[in-house]
Amino acid sequence: MPIYRGPGGSGDATNDATNQSVIAQNSANQASASASAASTSASAAASSASAASSSAANAASNATDAQTYASNANTYAGNASSSASAAASSAAAALASETASINLANNFSVTASTLSAGASATASYNSGTYVLSLGIPTGATGATGSTGATGATGATGATGATGAAGTAATIAVGTVTTGAAGSSATVSNSGTTSAAVFDFSIPVGATGATGATGSTGAAGAAATIAVGTVSTGAAGSSATVTNSGTSSAAIFDFSIPTGATGATGATGATGATGATGATGATGAGVPTGGTTGQFLKKNSGTDYDTTWYTITKSDISLGNVENTALSTWAGSTNITTVGTISTGTFAGGTY
Repeated sequence: MPIYRGPGGSGDATNDATNQSVIAQNSANQASASASAASTSASAAASSASAASSSAANAASNATDAQTYASNANTYAGNASSSASAAASSAAAALASETASINLANNFSVTASTLSAGASATASYNSGTYVLSLGIPTGATGATGSTGATGATGATGATGATGAAGTAATIAVGTVTTGAAGSSATVSNSGTTSAAVFDFSIPVGATGATGATGSTGAAGAAATIAVGTVSTGAAGSSATVTNSGTSSAAIFDFSIPTGATGATGATGATGATGATGATGATGAGVPTGGTTGQFLKKNSGTDYDTTWYTITKSDISLGNVENTALSTWAGSTNITTVGTISTGTFAGGTY
C-alpha cells in the first residue's frame, strides 16, 4: 500500500484522511449540539416573554456558535479534502473501499433555515449525503418599550395677521324671578353668544335678625278720625271700610250690607173692628138696561163682563117641552107611556 507522509504527522494518508473525517464528524456533532442548545434557548424565549430578549440573544449566540462549528467543519473538511487529494495517487486501495472510511472530506456540508417564531429548533444529519440540516426559529417579538420622555416645547410661532373687526356683541337683561329661600341664584342666557339675554333667578334672602330698638321719635301731630259716608250694600255682600282721607286725618267710609230677610213671624191677634169708612165711589158692576124677567149672565172670566139675558128652554134642558099651558091642553093620543102616578083624578075614577 502506498505510504504518504503528511505534513502533520507520521501517519499514512488514509489515517490522516480518517482523522480529518473524525474531526469533521466531531465538528458536525458540536454543530448539532449547538443547534439543540439554540432550540432550547428559543423554547425558553417562547415560554417566558419577560426573558425573550435574553433567550433570543442566547439563541442567536448559540446559532452563531453553530455557524462557527459548521465553518470549522467546512475548514476541516477542506483539510480532509486536501489530504485526500494528496493521498489519491498513493492510496488507491483506501479510496476504492468506501466502507473502509467515512468520506466526509469531499461531501460534508451544513444547511441552515429560519423557522417561524415559537417553533422548536431542529437539527438532522443525513449519513448518506453527509448533510447537516439546522432549523433555527425566529426569536419572539420583545415587549413594547416604555414611552419616551416628552420632548422640549417648540419655539413660539410668529404672531398672525390681525383679523377683521367683528360685529359688536349685545347684552340685555331678560326675566328676573324670585327663587325660594335657600335656593341658589342662577343666571342663564336665553339669547345667543353675540346677542346675550341674561335671565336671573334670585332667591329670597333669609330673615335677618331683629334690629336694635330705635330711639324715641319726636311727638307727632295728633291723628284725627272721622266717619265719612255710610251706604247700604246688597244682601249677602261683604261689609267694607275705606279711608277717603289721609293716614293722619282718616275719613272712614262704610258700606254695610242689608241683612237677609228673616222668617215670617206668627200671625198676630185679630184687631178691634174699625169705624165704618166713607162710602166709596160707584164701582163697575151690574150693567144698565135689561127688562123684567131677565137674568144677569157672565160672558167671560173677565171681571164685570156681564149682560142681561133671557133664559130659554134649551138653557135649562127643556128644549123638547111644548109651550102649552096644562089648563088649555086638550090631551093627545100620542102618549104611549106614562110614568108612575101617585095621586090624581082622572076620567073614570079617583086613584
